[in-house]
Amino acid sequence: MVDYLFFYDMIVMAREVGNILYDLVLKNGLVVDPGNRILSELRVGVDGGRIVRVTAEPIKGRRELDCGGLAVAPGFVDIHAHEDKLTADGDIEPVITQRLLRQGVTTFIGGQCGIGPEDEDIYRQAYDQTGQPVNCALLTAHGSLRELAGAEDKYAPVSDGQLGIMERALRARLAAGSYGLSFGIRYIPGMDQRELLALTRVVRLYGGIVAAHIRDDCAAAPAAAAEFLEAGRQTGARLQISHIGSMAGFGQMGRVLALIDDAAAEGVDVMVDCYPYNAFCTYIGETTYDGDFLANYGNDITKIEITDGEYRGRIPSLEVFQRIRREHPEYLTVAHVMLPGEIDMALLHPRVLLGSDGILVNGAGHPRAAGAFPRFIRQYVTERRLLSLYQAIEKMSWLAANRLGLPKGRLSPGWDADLVVFDPARIRDNATYSEPGLLSAGFKYIILGGKIAVEDDVTIDGRLGRALLRQRY
Repeated sequence: MVDYLFFYDMIVMAREVGNILYDLVLKNGLVVDPGNRILSELRVGVDGGRIVRVTAEPIKGRRELDCGGLAVAPGFVDIHAHEDKLTADGDIEPVITQRLLRQGVTTFIGGQCGIGPEDEDIYRQAYDQTGQPVNCALLTAHGSLRELAGAEDKYAPVSDGQLGIMERALRARLAAGSYGLSFGIRYIPGMDQRELLALTRVVRLYGGIVAAHIRDDCAAAPAAAAEFLEAGRQTGARLQISHIGSMAGFGQMGRVLALIDDAAAEGVDVMVDCYPYNAFCTYIGETTYDGDFLANYGNDITKIEITDGEYRGRIPSLEVFQRIRREHPEYLTVAHVMLPGEIDMALLHPRVLLGSDGILVNGAGHPRAAGAFPRFIRQYVTERRLLSLYQAIEKMSWLAANRLGLPKGRLSPGWDADLVVFDPARIRDNATYSEPGLLSAGFKYIILGGKIAVEDDVTIDGRLGRALLRQRY
């Protein structure tokens, strides 16, 4: 960032000498910027789509936004989200991204849980051509590599030849701008240690991150976490454990977090993400529901609801559940089975970042897709006072951006001018389990690249987002 700082120092001096206005100035707001350890009422100057000045001195802009009584923070960075799909016509309908924008997210990391675009280059091109609401960084999805190699049986290990194809494809995608690799080990149980380590070593060579939906939940979660942490020990790769609440939120959270801390103490670079809800969401046809799954979740089928079809709502019996699973494996389920105290334990841990993990199909799904970030502030900062606003913003912006090497998540000269302006007392999530797509509220401004995307909870410009490439900054 040395060149950026020098360049923008020159701009600042030139503007001061020539008395030229900045494009945009935000004034009178409380700047909450954990990346720079700032928590004061300051002015923020934006020019050319980047942060130019953060100062207590008077500065002028072509447009000045009065942020009195409001928080001014870096745009939120969602460390774990699921991107909108590319249609056969090459379009991307902004279902998830529209809802991310309206909860203050300006950048998200997609390609999660081993599920992502078959061709990342084509997806990024379509993303830029259509203009999407927020910025998108992609991990390479392990499932797409398996599909490319012809490994169709998710319950079987790959052959040496197939693994070689996967390794070569992964190298090419990392070289082309992928931010790392995501595994959905739970969804591809045939993956063995040989496959896990081989692909993790490739990512280590490129300096990316390796994220994983680990192999199992409930009583098996500690062993599943240990398996993934061992891959970090053996390869030196940077790890991200996905949505820990839905894996260990059944009484195992303390043990799993201790395993993570133990690995970190040994030098393993590992972080975690979690969403602020005590229900998980997945497709009814997924391996989550293989075998005697109900024993893990309290033996109460009525705690699992189906989001589509004749039995939309709580499922009346295991027989009905199994029939729907056979006939409509594409239906989403929401399982109200996690323990609230376990989710608190995770989200208060210093290695845990906020992720939405949102999925919506035909408008149905989980409210986390539209409400995770405002809900986190409302519940953990404003109402229950478990975290300070500064601590919450750190988990929602800087830590994730820094993890990915993005020039975002803090308000430094030369960095992208992605900002959110809001009243912490008014911010709220409106999405519910019955209406999971309802947009969040309480944002005065949401800014991408120095341009206003949302003003007073109204989308002004929903086409400012771009596909991001690693190692091009």
